[in-house]
Amino acid sequence: VEEAKKQGKQILADMIAVKDISARAKELDELGVDYICVHTGYDLQAVGKNSFEDLSTIKSVVKNAQTAIAGGIKLETLPEVIKQHPDLVIVGGGITNKEDKKATAHEMKKLIEQG
Repeated sequence: VEEAKKQGKQILADMIAVKDISARAKELDELGVDYICVHTGYDLQAVGKNSFEDLSTIKSVVKNAQTAIAGGIKLETLPEVIKQHPDLVIVGGGITNKEDKKATAHEMKKLIEQG
């Protein structure tokens, strides 16, 4: 974190597979990371898990860091993500697995801008 600040860069800490989200988010916030990202892997998505609850947890404990969310974000789930007001939304397969990637990305951007 210190070196990133010296270099004018930002740090995003990915919380994938972190057992105690609340405790680790507090630690990372105190360390000065810029973003704390909840991230649900494919294995957990396959059994119906998403990052929305973890995002709420992180938002309730951090004082300085911004929040980010990744994993399982698709056009269909984006409205629920938007309601949580993360500072950063990271979409991978929700765009790359679509036939018309440009149209999907455009629609996602439009939904985010509408809030």
